Amino acid sequence: MLAYITRRLVYGLVTLLALSVIVFTLLQASGGGPLDRLKLNPRMQPFIQQLTEQWGLDQPVWKQYTTWLKNYVSVQEFAVHNAIPIIAIVGAAVATFLIVKFVRSQWTGTYLLGIWSVALYLALRNVTIRFNWGISFQGAGDVWDLVFSRTGATFRLGFTALAIALIIGIPLGIYQAIRQYSFFDQLGTIGAFLAFSTPIFIIGVGLQIVMALYLERWTGVKLFYVAGMNSPGYPDMSIVGKIADTAQHLTLPAISIALISLAGYARFQRASMLEVLHSDYLRTAKAKGLPRRKVVIKHALRNAMIPIVTLVSLDVAFMIGGAIITESIFGWPGVGRLYITAIGTVDYPVVMAIVMVIGIGIVVMNLVADILYGVMDPRVRYD
Repeated sequence: MLAYITRRLVYGLVTLLALSVIVFTLLQASGGGPLDRLKLNPRMQPFIQQLTEQWGLDQPVWKQYTTWLKNYVSVQEFAVHNAIPIIAIVGAAVATFLIVKFVRSQWTGTYLLGIWSVALYLALRNVTIRFNWGISFQGAGDVWDLVFSRTGATFRLGFTALAIALIIGIPLGIYQAIRQYSFFDQLGTIGAFLAFSTPIFIIGVGLQIVMALYLERWTGVKLFYVAGMNSPGYPDMSIVGKIADTAQHLTLPAISIALISLAGYARFQRASMLEVLHSDYLRTAKAKGLPRRKVVIKHALRNAMIPIVTLVSLDVAFMIGGAIITESIFGWPGVGRLYITAIGTVDYPVVMAIVMVIGIGIVVMNLVADILYGVMDPRVRYD
């Protein structure tokens, strides 16, 4: 297990390095630059020359890349506030050695994942770490602060959408498989294809028109908002008022993101469930007289959930990318909206920082998915 994780981490680092080279090259070859708008004003010529030298834009592309890479991985600030991080990491390392050495169980991957998740959470909670991601070319300040000041809003939107998709999509796919070719199954199939084929900006604008504008006109009550994350008077509201206000702003963008994932979960869960239900060991379980509920939930569902693990892990990693269009439509102040703005202004440091955060998320979540495979399917081995 440890050898496999180490090998995957090395592959992940190589992948991230290749990603950074490709994205940086594409940005340089896309035409234009961060100072193009200033060039329209003849009085700005002295400042343009100064900024070009300050940001290193007059250097060769390979030198600009190496400078960016060196800054990106360099730690600007690091402080350990107490002994908890050291105790957590050492304890996780010792527990990992003992589990790998003495525990022979199909739940080994779960134990390791849980132990290291808790250890890293405790360590990061008691450590101040700050990387030198540079300064925004548009004068928005430090890139590290700029990106992570938006992550809270993006995670709030993304995890809400993911929760909606999981809570509805997986049970929907299971029920469709159990009631194969029924009217409900046909209706769910049509709905899934419609959700897949509709662009997310059409879904977002449609929800704004129907669920916000028309619904308010029909009922006389403003149930949902079409833009922003909170109302202007949010700080002065009570706890219940804050929760209600957040829900009113969050519902429509979360649904617009969740619909496509929901349709995907339902279709994959249905197909996987049907394959398992028609397998030989399920027929044997039925022939032994086991209750239908036990056959479906205990024996079929576990194996049928394996493909969903990959989808969910990638959805978590692509959370920022999937929210780009939605955040722009709904005026949501998250990382996706910042990414669109940075591309429009050719802000290299911000674009590279966000792309690499997404890449790191994909590498990590793919590793987590592979570990969970071994948990859910005892046949999977990492020797």
